[in-house]
Amino acid sequence: MSAPARLALFGVLLLAVFGGAAVAGGAIDPDGSRDGTAPHAAAHDGAAEREATTDTGHGGAHGATSGADDDGGAHTSSDDDGNGVLPGLATSQDGYTLRLGRTAVARPGRSRLSFRILAADGRAVTRFDLAHARRLHLIIARRDLSSFVHLHPAMAADGTWTATADLPRGGTYRLFADFTIAGTQRTLGADVQVPGRFAPQPLARPSTVSVSDHGLTVRRRTGADGVVAFDVLRRGALANAELQEYLGAKGHLVTLRAGDLAYLHTHPESDRLAFGVDLPAGATYRSWVQFRVDGVVHTAAFTEVVAP
Repeated sequence: MSAPARLALFGVLLLAVFGGAAVAGGAIDPDGSRDGTAPHAAAHDGAAEREATTDTGHGGAHGATSGADDDGGAHTSSDDDGNGVLPGLATSQDGYTLRLGRTAVARPGRSRLSFRILAADGRAVTRFDLAHARRLHLIIARRDLSSFVHLHPAMAADGTWTATADLPRGGTYRLFADFTIAGTQRTLGADVQVPGRFAPQPLARPSTVSVSDHGLTVRRRTGADGVVAFDVLRRGALANAELQEYLGAKGHLVTLRAGDLAYLHTHPESDRLAFGVDLPAGATYRSWVQFRVDGVVHTAAFTEVVAP
């Protein structure tokens, strides 16, 4: 299925399954060259790579055995399992299950997390396809969307993935394991509880301009064809020509729907920081666009309200 068709199906499924529900309502790690870690981000821990961002409203902030090669094309999260299961909302899909090592941590802050992807026979999967330079992407977001982390954990020989993440405040965090097996993309989700006083953070107001975690201005615009494009500016001057390849593309975009945290992960199809995204109406979304400039990975966050 082509990328545009998958995106269209994603929209149709969201409308069909959740269209009647009312929903309310920062980054990615470098690929091994220069680590663009923000001052408040956790440092590299062993083989797991990461950069963590706490979203403040103005911007935010995959190894394993061999598999299929990355084709460098557009990438979106899986469609559904044939029963209307949407990306990130289920712990099990198509016989695969996300099994966390623990569902709660001792305290806020840096925590070591582990998990396995189990097959239908209960055994841990150890072969994953290479998708955009990684075998697995781990996205972690607090359920109020105030904190966002994208990690590329390390996998042991027994299929256990581990990473250290910064879970800065008490609350419930959603873990999304985004992976491809035998050419099929899936995203499974599970919650981790962090003790401490929970004070929900309101989402930032919708805006077409954000500032990345490393200080570049990012401008969002939507074309008549529904393509969402981003311009990067440095000191007021357009810097799109300075974008460097990041995970096999000019960047990528993660979008979560406020309320249920339905998940969409896309990469551009062209040599631009532009994405074909068709968000269903009647919901609020938080998106994080990520790109590389001067060897540093930047993340900028945006809120969008799509009217009914």
